[in-house]
Amino acid sequence: MTQQEVSSVKPKRKINLKNIKWKKIIKYTVILLIIAVIAGKVLDLLKPAGNQAQMSVQTAAVIKGNVESMLSGKGTIEPLDKYEVNALVKGEVLEAPFEEGDRVKKGDLLYQISTKDVENSIESANLTVEKAKRNYDDSMTKLGDLEQTAKISGYVKKLYVKAGDNIQAGANIADIYNSDYMYLDVPFLSALVKESLIGKQAVITMDTTLEQLKGKVTAVSDMEETIAGNIATRKVTIKVKNPGGIAAGALALASIGTEPCAANGTFRASVEQTITAEGSGKISALKLTEGRYMESGSIIYTLAAKDMNNAIEDSKLSLKEAELALKNQKNQLENYSIQSPISGQVILKNKKKGDTIDPGTDSSKGALAIVYDLSAMTFRMNIDELQIRNISVGQVVRITADALPGEEIKGRVEKIGLNSTTNNGVTTYPVTIRIDNTGNLLPGMNVTGKIITAKSDNALMVPTGAVMRDNIVYVKTAEKDTKTEGTGIKDSGAVDSEGIPAGFKEVKVEVGISNGTYVEIKSGLKEGDEVYIPFVDTSGIGGGDMGYYDEVTVTE
Repeated sequence: MTQQEVSSVKPKRKINLKNIKWKKIIKYTVILLIIAVIAGKVLDLLKPAGNQAQMSVQTAAVIKGNVESMLSGKGTIEPLDKYEVNALVKGEVLEAPFEEGDRVKKGDLLYQISTKDVENSIESANLTVEKAKRNYDDSMTKLGDLEQTAKISGYVKKLYVKAGDNIQAGANIADIYNSDYMYLDVPFLSALVKESLIGKQAVITMDTTLEQLKGKVTAVSDMEETIAGNIATRKVTIKVKNPGGIAAGALALASIGTEPCAANGTFRASVEQTITAEGSGKISALKLTEGRYMESGSIIYTLAAKDMNNAIEDSKLSLKEAELALKNQKNQLENYSIQSPISGQVILKNKKKGDTIDPGTDSSKGALAIVYDLSAMTFRMNIDELQIRNISVGQVVRITADALPGEEIKGRVEKIGLNSTTNNGVTTYPVTIRIDNTGNLLPGMNVTGKIITAKSDNALMVPTGAVMRDNIVYVKTAEKDTKTEGTGIKDSGAVDSEGIPAGFKEVKVEVGISNGTYVEIKSGLKEGDEVYIPFVDTSGIGGGDMGYYDEVTVTE
């Protein structure tokens, strides 16, 4: 029995944990969880739209503060003025009494260059001026030669020229003959002829008529001449007033005191001469006529002045050019003393005493020296054509530099340039900012400038995101919310199916300026009103739903 009972009782089966397939259990569990999550999402999507109304609504209170509208831009700091010293002349540097970092005043000597070369040039130019002046004076003298006057009186026996002829100096003009007085050249014994005879009265007996005339000895000859009979004689000249009828070639005897002449003498006219031209040119007027009497001192002819005038004008121009060249050489002396044109600080010095300056080769090596006027600084911002009308001279500019963290420097708009630049269809205008109190700014630093284009102090303002299209703001009519953390923005509850928060009414407002984060409310709201904010603008760009402001800072 005991054995049967024992045999009828089945032995209990023991669970061996080691045999359980845990990997499959985990695998199936993960699959079930994924299916559950997907099913939940699908159910959410299948829910009616009206069930979404339960979502948070953000609001903000209308506050008072200062709103500033700004335009920002970047630029690079430059000195108020700068001057690069370059030489115009070549030479050795005799003086260079400054060093980099020195402060110099306007007019201070920077370089003194040797003037040896230019002094030689000035001396040469002086000589050229003297020569040109002499030529000019000669031309003016020749101008007087255009009119030739008679130096003798007499009848025009023969003319060689006529008006319009071109003559050269020395050409025959006319034969002049004058017999008002006659000269009798008569031989006397050589032993009797003395200088003392000059001025003595002589008696002349005409050979053919035996008429006697009185005359006066005007000259005696030193040369002996032998006449027939081997008689040595010397010629005595006696001047006789022509009573008429005495012609050249007539013969006569003469006696001086008791001494007779040795032989007959021959009469000649007092004037029998061919006058010649003293100048060259074209005869524009001839004053002589054959057979007419010519008075001493009267004009014989006048030459055309054109050629002479041209010569005078040429010499005048030459003189002026020479004088100008001399002046330029003297002016060059100023270039040998290089002075600072501005007051400022020497930034660079490339030449020292003893160096040689040569503009032809030094130009590629940079300036001899550079001087900065650091009494103020400037930088330039390029303002878009859509904003340039908001800029005016004198507007305040807030300036920051990456190199000077935490430091803000004030400047002002000094100049609005009209020299616009267009790139890719966008036109900008250069606006110059002047900084009088430069702080730690240095030339070359990159800065950001914010031009305050408008400002409203103690103004009502709301976040820009609260203002909808057409300047619509939703204002809360019932209080039931709890504050959230942040800058006064509240979580106000739910919105309806149209997106309008429950408990808010639509208000049309008048807006003013904006700083990009806040917008000024001129009318339609009062301080403390709570407004609905569809979204909070955290972009830093500003503009909210309106999008018409650049950027801002706000101080409360």
